[in-house]
Amino acid sequence: MKSRNQNPGAKKASFFVKRRLGCFATFFGCCLWAPAFSEMPNLTAPADNPIFSSADTVRPIKGTVLDDKGNPLAGASITIKNADGGASTDADGKFQLSVSSDRQVLVISFTGFQTRELMVGKQTELTISLQPGGNEMDQVIVVGYGAVKKSDLTGSVASVKGEKITQSSSGSFESLLQGRVSGLQVINPNNDNPQGGTTVRVRGVSSINGSNSPLVVIDGIPLGEAGNLNAVNPNIIASIEVLKDASATAIYGSRGANGVIMITTKRGANNRANVWFNQKTSFGLFSKPLDLWKDALRMATLEDEAMENAGLEPRYVGRRDASGIYYPSRQEIRTGAWPYYTDWTKYVFRKPSVTYDYNVGVEGGNRTNHYYVSLGYMKGEGMQIGDDYTRISLDLSYDHKVSDNLLVRTKAGLWKGKRNTNYGMNYARNPLFPVYNGDGSYFKAYDQDYGNPLAMTNERVNNAGNMDAYATVQMDWDIVKGLQLILRGNTRGGSGESYFFNPPIHTLGGDLYNGEGGMGSSNWLNFTTDAYLTYTQRFADKHQFSIMGGINYENTVSKGLNVVGQGFANVILKEENLAGADKQIINNSRSETTLASGFSRLNYTFNDRYLFTFTARADGSSKFGTDNKWGFFPSGAVSWKMEEEDFIRDLNFFDQLKLRASYGISGNQGISPYQSFSQFGQDYYYLNDKEYIIYGVGREVGREGIGNRYVTWGGMANNNLRWEKTAQLDIGIDLAFLDNRIALTADYYHKRTTDLLRQQFLNPSTGFDRVWTNDGKVENKGFEFSLDARIIDKGKWQFNAGVIFNMNRNKVLDIGSQESSGYITDASGNRYEPYGGGIFNDAYLNVLAIGQPINSFYGYRVDGIVQGKPQNTYKMNQPGELNYIGLKDDGTLDPNARTIIGDPNPDFTASLNLQLTHTSGFDFNVLFYGMYGNDIFATRKLDAPGLQEGRWTAEQPNNERPRLRADRQYFASSWFVEDGSFLRIQHITLGYRLPTSSIKFLDQGRVYLNVSNPVTWTRTHEFDPEVGENGRGAAAYPRITSITAGLEIKF
Repeated sequence: MKSRNQNPGAKKASFFVKRRLGCFATFFGCCLWAPAFSEMPNLTAPADNPIFSSADTVRPIKGTVLDDKGNPLAGASITIKNADGGASTDADGKFQLSVSSDRQVLVISFTGFQTRELMVGKQTELTISLQPGGNEMDQVIVVGYGAVKKSDLTGSVASVKGEKITQSSSGSFESLLQGRVSGLQVINPNNDNPQGGTTVRVRGVSSINGSNSPLVVIDGIPLGEAGNLNAVNPNIIASIEVLKDASATAIYGSRGANGVIMITTKRGANNRANVWFNQKTSFGLFSKPLDLWKDALRMATLEDEAMENAGLEPRYVGRRDASGIYYPSRQEIRTGAWPYYTDWTKYVFRKPSVTYDYNVGVEGGNRTNHYYVSLGYMKGEGMQIGDDYTRISLDLSYDHKVSDNLLVRTKAGLWKGKRNTNYGMNYARNPLFPVYNGDGSYFKAYDQDYGNPLAMTNERVNNAGNMDAYATVQMDWDIVKGLQLILRGNTRGGSGESYFFNPPIHTLGGDLYNGEGGMGSSNWLNFTTDAYLTYTQRFADKHQFSIMGGINYENTVSKGLNVVGQGFANVILKEENLAGADKQIINNSRSETTLASGFSRLNYTFNDRYLFTFTARADGSSKFGTDNKWGFFPSGAVSWKMEEEDFIRDLNFFDQLKLRASYGISGNQGISPYQSFSQFGQDYYYLNDKEYIIYGVGREVGREGIGNRYVTWGGMANNNLRWEKTAQLDIGIDLAFLDNRIALTADYYHKRTTDLLRQQFLNPSTGFDRVWTNDGKVENKGFEFSLDARIIDKGKWQFNAGVIFNMNRNKVLDIGSQESSGYITDASGNRYEPYGGGIFNDAYLNVLAIGQPINSFYGYRVDGIVQGKPQNTYKMNQPGELNYIGLKDDGTLDPNARTIIGDPNPDFTASLNLQLTHTSGFDFNVLFYGMYGNDIFATRKLDAPGLQEGRWTAEQPNNERPRLRADRQYFASSWFVEDGSFLRIQHITLGYRLPTSSIKFLDQGRVYLNVSNPVTWTRTHEFDPEVGENGRGAAAYPRITSITAGLEIKF
């Protein structure tokens, strides 16, 4: 077990530390002196001000907001211009508020409609009609270090509103994005785990050893590698923007190559205090039945058949095996003389699991102060007994307008979560064994029938907890007209702890040492500060430009400690008695990373139709070699708003027609710190039954005593180690027509990533095993589009449909030389590199191959089943065995016969979103999601009970499965590769807006019922076709169907 690295170059990692105090002092000095830069507001109103004149009195007014067809608009916003106060309409489109002057102006807005301004006058009751259009293109989209109107975007950016993703049972916002954003692939192979396991990719996989996850930015602050994405409560998300092309991502430089997800959280507004509450309760059930043995006699018969085919004695003959376990005879089972038949699912699974999610908050404000407070609590159960999860979160924001040109924003939050986890395949045990022995102790079986599910649930410990906290302060200072300075500082930290204990009855390690347990702790602290100026100006009526420039500094320190104990004389205290273990293994770590950056962006618009954007960022990172700490990442984009041209306008057809093109370079620094340094380590070895610790550099040197003797190696230093670089070209079009009833966005992209961060193997004579270097190329190219249509918008009904389509082609272009990369070469001269872990008797399943996608399956091809009479005595050549191509006459396989046998990457993913609403308050939504063309390596074909009847026998030689054989060795082969395509109903939601006109205290209210994952159509034998991106089927049980009942109210 490795312990702490001794790193002589670690001090170089803090090469920016001396600058930290200067940045910190500059930032907070500006905050303290900010009020002096501007006049304080005059709080005494002049006598001739009509708004504050004593002649005016506060009086109530009420009104109704309607669409252009006379239907009420629920949730429309009404504010008083340049004054405190505001309201929103109820389900009948009605509102009420107080005004203090006839001259006050109401501002009425609603998504998808043009904003109106209306002077109150002498009226006491208003009827206000809004016209469609306008707002959709004027929607403000958050981009890096700024925001821009959707109509003025030059890059490829997709946006999702927060309310679209919070009505299902999932606890992580990533899984809620599945099927809702073009260019975004979300893989959620275990939807029974709200704390993680989700993979997110933007436009494919671009790195081999580095990170492929997009950068997540929350309210302008990059979350960073140490950040916990589960700490984001989906209920406080206002919007999510996904930056996809280089024009949008290059502003984040060395962290933008994998795309950027921008999360904007909710804040207070200029209206009276509102209290809101939402609650949802979810019930989880398996989406399809478990495949279990329901006929004990049949199970015993087939198991004995497998033993006999292997030349072994049958098992179920009424005697004890070598470990002392009694196996009944088939006669005992047939006649009922054997009294035990255990349905282990009764001891393992909940029916159903229940999850509760509560959120309550208050929001409001006036002209100078806005506030928002949210408290959330979630308690969720997994389908397995022993799987549960709790989360509590607190988020606060307070914005204060110090003067007309100075705004100070603050935000803080706290999150705490805990998860207990059971063993995944806990129910797959022999049903002929009892739960308890005669003396009341747990029954324990060995051999293939290892473990007692109830004992594992009750006696095993496996839990983890985390706590995160953050605080942000930001100053927005409008220095002069058009010139704004933003200063922002954020600190975010967290801690985690984990515990495990495997008792002696637990055969996965516990019985080897008479109990094994451990505990670990970790903590991290990040400090981030930004300062940037933006100047915007319009001149000569046709020229508008905006220039932004700034600096960024980040520092992260992480620490960890892990202790494992083996061999307990007393297991009652479990992991709390590690000091009493026969052996303790201690491992600790500490790392520090620093990033300093400068960035800029120039936007220029000519004649409101030709738009140009140029961005640049320079990053300096402590992760890379002394000769290459800085990188430069530029981009450029151009777009043409053709709908503004007379020849298009004269067609009277397009509401929007915009062409876009961009090109740029972004980077990836997603590796662990200190990889550019030479490292030393330590390890344990045994000699003459005595344990020693060795420090130094080297390789395995032999075997001694009761264990293996190792001398640890250290990576060779590489002062030239640098970033991965991704160059991306994007060509897109945005169009809308028929009064914006149909809108389409389509993009073609081509990404090429070079200087891949990789480990090269070195000759032992160097004294080192390997070195991190930049070597290799990967390509991603594809097409994506999103189509939204307002199909019915007449009378009381509205029916909308949305389609998203993503197609990505991934290909490895170069993976270096054979000496440095550890190539495999087959008989035809094709070269492959192992990628990921092994399977069965092979050291690898997924490989990298030039001209092939990342994660391609590598193995033997199988041509059906061996038929005919035996030609020799070798077991693999017998009838009923898999007919491997490459099987030699001596019964062994030729390794050079292996080749590419499958591709886990889909040809495309797609989704269809249908929404029907009625003015009475009812709404109905269905989301379909699917993949096509992806292969799965389906290991369930080995032992799924329901598949055993399809085995080869002499009487049924045409069956597709090989004969049963207890001692068969399996190899990675095409026999396991299946079509993983699927179509799933992702969500069905039925909702109803409460009639607030009859519930006087209620401003807004809604109840809904959601069903997630009710149906999946697929042909794979796996429990669930949605597996990890390596394509390996590994689900322990079927996907969970969740039924969620929810309530949302605001008053």
